[in-house]
Amino acid sequence: MSPLGCRGSAWLELPAPVTPGGHVQQWVHGHLMRQEGIIRAGNNPFLYIYLSPLPEKKKVRILAQYQALYRQWRPRTFAEVVGQEHITRTLLNALRNHRLVHAYLFCGPRGTGKTSTAKILAKAVNCQSPLEGEPCNECPNCRRINAGNSLDVLEIDAASNRGIDEIRELIEKIPLGPVEGRYKVYIIDEVHMLTPEAFNALLKTLEEPPAHALFILATTEPRKVLPTILSRCQRFDFRPLAAAAISGRLQQVAAANNVQIEPAALSLLARKAAGGLRDALSLLDQIMSAGDQEIITAEQVAAILGTARLDTLLAITDALAAGDGANMLRLVDTALQAGVEPQRLLEDLLEHTRNLLLLHMDPRAGEFTGLLPEEVEQVAAQAQKFTPRRLLDLMERLQEGGAALRWNNQPRVLMEMTLAGFLVDPGPSLEDLARRVEELEKRLAALDGSGRAKGQLPEIKPGETPARPGLAGRSQHVPETTGQRKAEGMTLPGKGESYASRTRPATRQQEGVTPAGSPPLELFTVQERWPEVLAAARRESVHLQAYLRAGEPAAVSGDSLTLEVKTDFHRGMLEQAANRQKVEAVLARVFGRPLKLVITAGRPPVDGASQEEVLDKLVEYFGPDKVEIKD
Repeated sequence: MSPLGCRGSAWLELPAPVTPGGHVQQWVHGHLMRQEGIIRAGNNPFLYIYLSPLPEKKKVRILAQYQALYRQWRPRTFAEVVGQEHITRTLLNALRNHRLVHAYLFCGPRGTGKTSTAKILAKAVNCQSPLEGEPCNECPNCRRINAGNSLDVLEIDAASNRGIDEIRELIEKIPLGPVEGRYKVYIIDEVHMLTPEAFNALLKTLEEPPAHALFILATTEPRKVLPTILSRCQRFDFRPLAAAAISGRLQQVAAANNVQIEPAALSLLARKAAGGLRDALSLLDQIMSAGDQEIITAEQVAAILGTARLDTLLAITDALAAGDGANMLRLVDTALQAGVEPQRLLEDLLEHTRNLLLLHMDPRAGEFTGLLPEEVEQVAAQAQKFTPRRLLDLMERLQEGGAALRWNNQPRVLMEMTLAGFLVDPGPSLEDLARRVEELEKRLAALDGSGRAKGQLPEIKPGETPARPGLAGRSQHVPETTGQRKAEGMTLPGKGESYASRTRPATRQQEGVTPAGSPPLELFTVQERWPEVLAAARRESVHLQAYLRAGEPAAVSGDSLTLEVKTDFHRGMLEQAANRQKVEAVLARVFGRPLKLVITAGRPPVDGASQEEVLDKLVEYFGPDKVEIKD
């Protein structure tokens, strides 16, 4: 390999003694351009050349600036694109069969190859010697596109050129034909950043462009692109890369740079890349720069990236499964002392808990976790220590804790509260459920006037319809009195409809009416069954559950439940008609009786305390000179 392909500097011999200046720079530039194959040794081209010649010597020192790995390994052909075979195959067939359209839309997550594929397509349509649709990367057109100085390929950043004036300027240049190739290619990156006015200005040109124009739009958020633009483009969705594909590419890059890396370290890098190969290569570049060992280990990768190792996550979740809060807190402290941020630790625990749930539901779901086979075995063994309900509960707590951590100035305290809450409030056990069933049976027996023993079913004679629970001992056919008929059809003053017509039949059947002989609802019963209310509210809406979590039952009076919330924001959200109706329906389903919701943002006043007594206490506390009473 030529020394020009190495990192650092190299000496290039000049043909004759020269003085420093532009002539030396022009000669070196021309020399390197003629020997591009030597420059690209090791897939690391020289971008910048710094000259420091000496007049008395025939040599010039060339310093090469290092190029990031994701730029060095940017694919140059469709075959080099990783993990997007469904797209590259379609584009190759279109090139071979001459079925190119005038506009393409490449959408997908970051780092999945959208812009790289757009440049490969631009080379393929302008290549002078294509090979089965692939660009040759040897002809002048391909070289200029690779170098980024082609006059026929215009790459536009819509994030900084998003206005209508920039689009109008572009439209004015579109009728001009290509200079060197067959097509003039316009690559508009982050196209969703264009303003609506800019989109509308582009519509007509995008619908009927000149024959020599080819548009390639790239975006990470296709939902923000106008439907009129989407309908004029051929859309390709780039998928997040699988962890195995990313690991294979990272291994190839590491081997080309004479770097040894453990499979566990590759797996960790692939998982942290979250499906983006560019992010994975950037992380590998960072690890290689900091590496001073013969082989890169998973511990070294975790320390540099500030993430938790798998053995740390296994130890913390083992402590949660055993209910060992002291050991859990010590393990969390060890992870934080190692440089793991609380936010990152919660995210890692959430991902680990997700893997536990997947392997608990399906032991063969290891391919969905991105873990190595031996790591899958460890996680699958630990998954048996939890029930699916407990894993879901832990995931909900970790997700809520991570969301709240963004607005909290004490991240460690909030993280410890999240994990400790999982241990302190494990949810109802089997004994609690059995006790609740027994209590319900007692209440049913109290409502049943027949005096049957608990758990004994009523005797049903042949041809007889069984009575509903709670109505045994009553007559099956109660004659309807005149007063009842009047009550059913009673019209409220000032209203044009009866009370019976305003009551929804579905609600009456679902919620029922509180039996006359039922015991009053106590506050401790509501507080004890509040987790059931939260679970039922989650089935209605995640936001509704979040609003209810911000409050707690404060008082029960007849058919009214007073809920005390933390802030006026939560009070305002719960007092919206739609949310109030949902909450009251949830309360009726859980407690078997209609309850009216009363929302306060503070403690309810003590019963029996008059306004005068409250004012007297204020005067006594603050002093008569500090309190002014106005009518």
